Amino acid sequence: MLEIVQAGQVGKTKYLFDMHRLRKRVFKDRMGWEVRLDQDGLEVDQFDLPDTVYLLALDDERHVIGNWRLLPTMGPTMIRDVWPQFLSSIDMPYDPTVWETSRFAVDSLKGNSQEGLAQIQKATQELFCGLTELCLLCGIQKIITMYDMRIARLLQRLDCPPLKVSEKIKITDIQCQVGIFATDVKMLARLRKASGISERIVKEDMLPPILQIRREQILYSKDRNYERQYASHY
Repeated sequence: MLEIVQAGQVGKTKYLFDMHRLRKRVFKDRMGWEVRLDQDGLEVDQFDLPDTVYLLALDDERHVIGNWRLLPTMGPTMIRDVWPQFLSSIDMPYDPTVWETSRFAVDSLKGNSQEGLAQIQKATQELFCGLTELCLLCGIQKIITMYDMRIARLLQRLDCPPLKVSEKIKITDIQCQVGIFATDVKMLARLRKASGISERIVKEDMLPPILQIRREQILYSKDRNYERQYASHY
């Protein structure tokens, strides 16, 4: 199951703390990244802003076991501000219909047991399908993200090809690249076929305040071409 949370959102504090703990386990403890921890041992950085949105995967006990962070490209982004070296081979959009994703992390509290691995697979599939559904609801037409070759192999398994990729550059000795991905009905169909997820998993009442505003702008704007294009899907 998924939750969509905005930083500082009332009633969502438990999920936000869970998410920052997950990021610490994955990026600091498991991957050994040099990430910033706050006084409570939570992985937090300068991109965890009031308007930041998090797509969270939950286990049956509603613990956060998966995270994806979404940032509008109209504001601060990791690619533009932390990894500008990629921008010599790919353009970084400054566009309200293109958002950046970062801090993708999935980790079961049940470890590497059969049940834990099954949870990780399910959460990963739900995050990919859920992200695309969220984007369709909110008029986000493309996602830009930096990822390593491990994630590149996952993208192949999920039949999630990029529209465009940058040159590969090593980040802390790991080959990485930036990709731009369409978030349209064709992409969602491919992800659903690859994952076996057929039902809709993101609905309008799940959207946090910033995305509710964006959704309303699409619905009530003079140019409703985007809404009409996807009305039959929803």
